Amino acid sequence: MTKHFKTDSVVIRKFNMNDVEQVYLNLLLQNNWINTQDESIKDKMQINKDTKKIKFIAKNRNTKNTSTKNEELEYQNMEQTRLIVKSAINEYYTDEPTWAVEDKVNKNLVGYIKVANYSPKNKMCNITWMMSYKYWNNNFMKDALKQIFNFLFTKKNVELIECSYYEQDRNTSIILDEIGMTKEATLRDRRVNEQTNKKENFVIYSISKEEFLETLESKPSYTRYYKNLKTKI
Repeated sequence: MTKHFKTDSVVIRKFNMNDVEQVYLNLLLQNNWINTQDESIKDKMQINKDTKKIKFIAKNRNTKNTSTKNEELEYQNMEQTRLIVKSAINEYYTDEPTWAVEDKVNKNLVGYIKVANYSPKNKMCNITWMMSYKYWNNNFMKDALKQIFNFLFTKKNVELIECSYYEQDRNTSIILDEIGMTKEATLRDRRVNEQTNKKENFVIYSISKEEFLETLESKPSYTRYYKNLKTKI
């Protein structure tokens, strides 16, 4: 059964519908996964606390129907976000769950982690994630990924985990190196990046159960840390 986890820095838990606003603001909009149709909007937004409605502040707009267009765009994007969150909730108790990653101190949603392409026969899976750019300079995602790896290797029938990313994403390569994964291949011009609409090199990393457990054993503090993690069903 899928579990919730707590580390010193983050809570790794099931999504709920109260997360929709934070998913939209902290992940999709900031990381350019929602089509805003105007780059100037990205960093010019505020939340109306009375109505809980997201409003955009766009400068140098001369179009008479700007307000109406923004409202329609806002509605479409929020509906899209609700569908994403509902999907994550429905996946939670499957073999390919999605976890929300939350800042333990201020309760802000900072990212998510998802199991994909799980193969019981080959005893392997792929891990994908997204993180708010505001949190790239701390260890939140690194701590969360280590906890999920530990869970999959010790509680589930997984013996190999793969992660892949577009080569230009240097932040991802840093995290994968730091958590002990090994770069296996660079596939040249293999896939079209949905954010750039250009073919880019695709990089594949992996780590085996044996390699991960050896990493824990080589650092006793890690072993004590993961054994003492608080978990709940």
